[in-house]
Amino acid sequence: MEDSISVAKRLLLQLLEKNVGNKAFFRSLVEAHQATSSKDSKSAEKLLWRCIDTALDQYRDTDYLMIVVDGLDEMEGGQHPASEAANHITLLASKYNNVQAIICSRGTIAKSGLGKTRNFVVTSDRNHDDLRLVIDKSLSGCKHFDHQDEHTRENIVEHLLHAAKGNFLWASLTPFVLKRESTHDGFNKVLKTLLESSAADIGDLFTRLTSAIDFSKPDIHLLLSWMLVTNRPLTLTEVKLLLKIDLAKKISMERDTTSVDDVLATLRPFVSQANGFVRFRHSIIRQYMLGIQQDGRKLKNHRDAQADITMRLLAYCHLNLDKSSDPTFEMLEQSEKDDLFASYGLLEYATVHWLDHFRRSSFQQENGSLQLTSDFKAVFPGSVRLALLEWSCWGTAGTTHETIQAYKDALRIRQEVLTQKHRAVLQGLIVCGSGHKDKNQTTEAGSCFYRASKISQSLLRKYDIFTVTCTTTFLAVIEGFSLSSRTDLATWKEEQLIYIIETYKHQHGKTHDLVIRYYKQLAQFYTDVHEDHQAERIWKEVRELMITRFGKGSKEETDISEHLTIILKRGDKKTDIVEYEQGIFDIVTELEVWDKRRIRMTLELARSYEKRQEVLMAEELFVMLWRRLTDQCHHPHHHHGIEIHIHTIDVATEYVRFLRRCHRDEEAANVLICVWSEYEEYDFESETLFLKLRFLGQLMREISLLSVAMSVFKKCWMWFKSHGESEHTKSCETAISETLVEIITSVSSTTTTTTTQTTRTSTDTVVLEIFESTLSRTSVTSETIHICRNLISYYIKLERWSEAIDITKRSLLVIWKSIVTGGGTIALPQDYGTEAMEIATYLAICYQRSQHFHEAENIYVRLYHACRNSCRLDDERLTKAYNALIKFYKEHQKWQKVVEIYQAMLADCRTHLGPKHRLTIQTLYVLGSFCTEHGHGNGYDYYDQIIKIFDHGGHICQPDSLEAMKWMCRWHYEAGHWHKLRSVCRTLWDTWRHRHAGHESFTSDFVEVLYFRYRYVLEHHVHVEYSLLRGLITEYRDACAKAFGSSDAITIRAMVELADFSMSSEKYVLEAIALYEEILTHIERTSRTTTVTTAVTTTTITKVQKRLIQAYVQVCSHESVSSQIIERAVKAMLHRYESLRTTLGWAHVETLSVLREVIHLQMKLKKQEIVTRMLLEATVKIISEEKRSKSLHEAGKIMAQIYKSCAMSSYAQEMIHELRLHIITGHATSPNKFDIKLGKTVGRVSFVFLVTLEQILKENLSISYAEVMADYITESILYESYTHSFKASPTTLLGHTAHLHAFLSRHKRQSQIERIEEESFQVFGKSWSLVAQPHIRKLFYVALLEQIGEDIRDINAGDIACRSSITKVLTLLKQDRVQDAYAVAHCAFHFIKEQRSYHRFENVQYGFKLSELMVFLGPAKTVKVTVDAKLAQSMRHLSQEIIREVLKCCKESKIDFVRLPLADLNELIALLGEQQNYADLEWILEHLWRSREVQKSWKAETIIEIGRRFVQARYLNASKERRSEAIRLCEDICYNLRRVWGSLDPKTLEMSDLLSQLYTNMGHTREAQGVHEHILRLAVEGDDGDDRTLDTMESETALKQVALLKQSFLRLRGWDKSPEIYKDLISDLKQLPAYKSQPEWKNVRPAHEWSLKEAASETVGKFEAPRTWFLVKPENLDEKGEVRETLVKRPSMKVKRATSNWGMRPLYNLLRGSYEDETNGDRKTNGVKKPVVEDGDKENGGYESAAEEVE
Repeated sequence: MEDSISVAKRLLLQLLEKNVGNKAFFRSLVEAHQATSSKDSKSAEKLLWRCIDTALDQYRDTDYLMIVVDGLDEMEGGQHPASEAANHITLLASKYNNVQAIICSRGTIAKSGLGKTRNFVVTSDRNHDDLRLVIDKSLSGCKHFDHQDEHTRENIVEHLLHAAKGNFLWASLTPFVLKRESTHDGFNKVLKTLLESSAADIGDLFTRLTSAIDFSKPDIHLLLSWMLVTNRPLTLTEVKLLLKIDLAKKISMERDTTSVDDVLATLRPFVSQANGFVRFRHSIIRQYMLGIQQDGRKLKNHRDAQADITMRLLAYCHLNLDKSSDPTFEMLEQSEKDDLFASYGLLEYATVHWLDHFRRSSFQQENGSLQLTSDFKAVFPGSVRLALLEWSCWGTAGTTHETIQAYKDALRIRQEVLTQKHRAVLQGLIVCGSGHKDKNQTTEAGSCFYRASKISQSLLRKYDIFTVTCTTTFLAVIEGFSLSSRTDLATWKEEQLIYIIETYKHQHGKTHDLVIRYYKQLAQFYTDVHEDHQAERIWKEVRELMITRFGKGSKEETDISEHLTIILKRGDKKTDIVEYEQGIFDIVTELEVWDKRRIRMTLELARSYEKRQEVLMAEELFVMLWRRLTDQCHHPHHHHGIEIHIHTIDVATEYVRFLRRCHRDEEAANVLICVWSEYEEYDFESETLFLKLRFLGQLMREISLLSVAMSVFKKCWMWFKSHGESEHTKSCETAISETLVEIITSVSSTTTTTTTQTTRTSTDTVVLEIFESTLSRTSVTSETIHICRNLISYYIKLERWSEAIDITKRSLLVIWKSIVTGGGTIALPQDYGTEAMEIATYLAICYQRSQHFHEAENIYVRLYHACRNSCRLDDERLTKAYNALIKFYKEHQKWQKVVEIYQAMLADCRTHLGPKHRLTIQTLYVLGSFCTEHGHGNGYDYYDQIIKIFDHGGHICQPDSLEAMKWMCRWHYEAGHWHKLRSVCRTLWDTWRHRHAGHESFTSDFVEVLYFRYRYVLEHHVHVEYSLLRGLITEYRDACAKAFGSSDAITIRAMVELADFSMSSEKYVLEAIALYEEILTHIERTSRTTTVTTAVTTTTITKVQKRLIQAYVQVCSHESVSSQIIERAVKAMLHRYESLRTTLGWAHVETLSVLREVIHLQMKLKKQEIVTRMLLEATVKIISEEKRSKSLHEAGKIMAQIYKSCAMSSYAQEMIHELRLHIITGHATSPNKFDIKLGKTVGRVSFVFLVTLEQILKENLSISYAEVMADYITESILYESYTHSFKASPTTLLGHTAHLHAFLSRHKRQSQIERIEEESFQVFGKSWSLVAQPHIRKLFYVALLEQIGEDIRDINAGDIACRSSITKVLTLLKQDRVQDAYAVAHCAFHFIKEQRSYHRFENVQYGFKLSELMVFLGPAKTVKVTVDAKLAQSMRHLSQEIIREVLKCCKESKIDFVRLPLADLNELIALLGEQQNYADLEWILEHLWRSREVQKSWKAETIIEIGRRFVQARYLNASKERRSEAIRLCEDICYNLRRVWGSLDPKTLEMSDLLSQLYTNMGHTREAQGVHEHILRLAVEGDDGDDRTLDTMESETALKQVALLKQSFLRLRGWDKSPEIYKDLISDLKQLPAYKSQPEWKNVRPAHEWSLKEAASETVGKFEAPRTWFLVKPENLDEKGEVRETLVKRPSMKVKRATSNWGMRPLYNLLRGSYEDETNGDRKTNGVKKPVVEDGDKENGGYESAAEEVE
């Protein structure tokens, strides 16, 4: 019986056969398969029916399809699932036009499909004939039936047919009952009983039949029990195999097959055997047997039957499956699985179904717990292969969800039975993990693979490939899983990463890609889980691996260092951060200075130093980088474009920021000024650069360089505007505007008070409520007035004008209604008039502020008229009213109305008070002033009326008319009424001069104005004489002294006026000088006793001093001027100079201008010493006292001009040098020449002055301000570092001394160099003991300093000594100072040895080079000097000592020579060969030969040359046995060369000649002869047919081979083979077209003419030590130390002659160390391949001769 999903699968299988090319159908099947991974059986069934729907879609309009289904009523589950399956088929048939369905059943189970689905019900009338045949056939063979006549037989069949009533089962079982009868009567009796019984009562038949079965028989008992619990019918083979299993003995016993047949015969009524399967005849029989089983007496109960078959299935697997299989990640191949199932008949069923039986057995309880017996554990198979079979079979048996559960259950059972550490459990974990992995269940899959890895590590070898696969699979599964904390999964991942790293280290070496890859994953893992200390440790290890593999400075190492820096920064490990950033920096210093990476890393390192509070180191980096970029900017041949300028500005910007962070704003200003000076006149077409400049301007603003910032912004603005950059243009305009405001604010003496508007609060709500309550009262009180005023004031303060107007109007309607409504005569209210007037004024103000000017005017007018109607003329309220109205009119420029109001007031005053009343005169003055100011009417008429009222035309002015007279004086002056002005001025002058009444009102200011106007009209319009004017001025001076006193400012100014006027005449110039001096003397004298105003002391004195100096300059400009006058001028100028120094400072422009004049006059007096002293003093004072960068810059310009005017440029430059030394070092080099004393406050700010002064004096346009400034700052920082380092370690002192030394050397400052060398050498000598004479120690120390230079940061004295010794010794050799060179080398060697520096790989090459220099090799090869024998011997001994020490260190530290560059290896091998140090030479060459596999960059020729030198070295450094090994190695190389490049290739011939020489030396002359014979024969017959190998050789080479063959003939005293062979060989050789025409071949005698009487050569054909041992000639190496490409090309091939069938071997095999067996010409030893690399090195390795190899 099948379930509904099986029906769907069967339909799909048949549809798939008919729709193989239907892509949509196939796609839906795939999607259904994938979707079932997370669904149950019911959901999966729905997906399958949907696939059937897709497959039937093609029958919508074309083709026809008939679906016929039978047996749905027999499905598992009864009627319901059958109906569902039938309904699915019905719906599909109704959906498509060309699809029809027929469902056969014993009853109706499907709805009609509109005629397209037929439910064919099988009734008794339909199967009548079939049933007849069944009964007839079943009774045949029954003797009681067969012995009847035909008619009787037909009647029996017919009666049984009617009794069956269509029941096939009853009809098929009845014959079995009849056949059991032994007699004829018994047959008839039973037949009658059966015909009388009902076919529906089939139980009677079952009872009759089962009564004949002996259930006690084990086979019957077991078979029926199994058939009731199996998932499918068993095959006969499976039944037999099950019966063979003896669970008691745990074995499989052989059984007679007839016994099984007997059992089946006994059970034949119930059990059928068809197509090899044993099954119940009908489901009803099965149900009947289930009833018997449930009874439990005749058959095993269900759970026991399940347990029995489970154990038998497992026992079968246990007995037949291999237990030694290893776990694997690969499923069994289908063919292997089929072979197993074919070999073991029960295995397929056992594999597929054992777990189902187990689940339903007594071994598993309902709650899922296991109860496993000892018998079960004994038969449970421990085979890995069973788990693999389960993996292959279960995956297709159900949905993925069900499959995974099956895997898990099987794994649980195995763990329970076999324990954890078992191969089958391990395989089960792999299977289970793979299932979870396919379902994307990361955690579950990871758990399985982790456990598998752990078990595998304990079961298998530590580094077994299976364990590695478990681990890598685990890591791959959880790769995308995010881990942020320490969980179980995180711990698993950590363990697995550590294991895989250890494994790959063991397998591939620690620098392999896989090791690095997993190291990175481990480091990232620790980072993710926030274990930074572990991440730091791993990143450090990875960095070391990167350095080992790719070298320091490689991109890979830099990337890792950046990762490590991030971790360190996150952990705030400042020391480690600097250490690793320092390492990166050391690498990037090899890059060009303008490289972005170098700039970035330098800045990052500087910031790191700054964070560590190492400000000096940080500043040194900033300055050095800035200076070098500046150098490149001004380099005449730089081609780096605008980028380098942008980098320069960026670096300068960072430096400025650094200085500001250090609160050194003045130094920052210096840098900014220098940068701007650099780019002020430049024109670039770069938006980026101008944006950078704009940012510089912002920095300038921040440190108050406002005027410079203004210049920067203007330049940027002009550029942006010209290029249409509107946005940047606006930003510049804004910056300019803001800067301008700042400039004005910075120089303004006033302060601006700003007000803030108060926001609305809840206060107004409360006040409004009070206000409303007050207004609701019947009478107005003071409280009403007070509240109204407060609320109005509140709104006015908030500028809420509309609300203020509303409140004010409402208040006035209560207090003073007429002021609001108007109309009629308006007067002040009787009560609260003043308050009402104030509120009305508020209303007018509110109208005015809210732009309601008309309403405001009405209020002001009404107020004015109300007060005029209600008040007297002198009432204050009237005054306020008309003043407010007038102010309003003035604000709105209604001048005429103002005049009208004043005129009305004047009329009222005249009428009511009289013409001379105070108010009348006051009104006249106001009218006159207003009309004059605004041009309304003739204002002077009003002043004239005042004058007429009081003076009556007199010459003396009355006090009340004095102001009017002054106004008239002004008006006549402005109107040009000169004669009237003269009269008015004279009246006023006489009134004041003669001290008449009112003269007290004459202020000094008015007197001064009166004087100037009076003098002007007399001088320019009346044109009086000079003497009269001078008299007026004299009179003015005397009157001022009398009126104001001789010490008053006006008196002083009057004296100045007289002196100035006297200056206009040559006659009175000396008198003017006397007056100026008198003024100064008077001021100086009076200032001691009286208080003189600031105006006099600062303004007047300054003016007088300037005029006096101008006077003296004017006088001294004449050639005839006396020295006395000049001295007086100098005295006056010095006085002015001292005054300016005190007030403005030494660096002020005006101070320096006076100094210029003083110096000019002193030069006239020829007082050079004074000039020198003054200039020196001024220079020192300027840098000592001035701290502003801009002032220093301007002062430097002026001082440079002064020095140049005095022809003292050289002196100034020397002085600058001394000052620079004083500032930087605190002492000078020439204390007797310059008596300079600078305070400690003089710092780097003064550099801007010195730089400016120096640049102008030198007039060198090739060096910019920025370069010089950078040099100053650099030297200062370097010296400061140098000074501080005396308190630090000797290594630190060495580094800082070297940096300063390099800087001074570049600037050729020898005296300073000698000083710091001497100072630092004392410390160095005490710290390290040097074995040498003092001057040699000094040479060595200076060499260290020169080597360190400016760039090396990580100072290691030993490492530096390795490099510096090479440079210094080579230099001394070139200078023919051989003895010193030897002494320095000896000193350096012992120092390096003491420091153990040769134990470091990077220093090994320097040891070799130093050894080379001692024997004039390497760089010293071209040095031509004469050396005495004793010194040469000492040098050779030292060379050998050095090389021995280096090699010893290498061996101790396990240094790999392979990492050395080829050029260094080349020199090293040549050196060892020169020294005849064959032992070490062999050791190195052996290492190189063995490492050729990893040397990807070596050329083939280089590797062959290494092999050749290795052979030679081994031969020379060996006993006889070891020499044999050298020969064997040479044989191997020759063999492979012949197979790869051909025997006639030049390299092959070279190695062949070497092999022949070694044979000869060892006495193997026969083999030597064979070598040359073979070569010559190939020349005659040709090499192989490969076009890539040579077939011929040059004539000269062939002659050489003939000569060598002859020598072997002479040494062997004959031929190895028949003489005819050699005779023919030489003859054929001479007849070759390439040789026979050559003249040298004519002298070659035939072989048979060679005489043994001739003596063999002592040298030809014998091996001798090479003269030079170079691998590659030095001239054939390029600048990088690599072989030039032109040298490695193979020779061009000539015409080919295929003479043999030799095959080609890849060149790779020779170069990498292995080759494979060849089909033809295999070269083997005892059946084992001979490796090329190591055979020559093994003592027990056998070798064949070259001749044997060829054969």
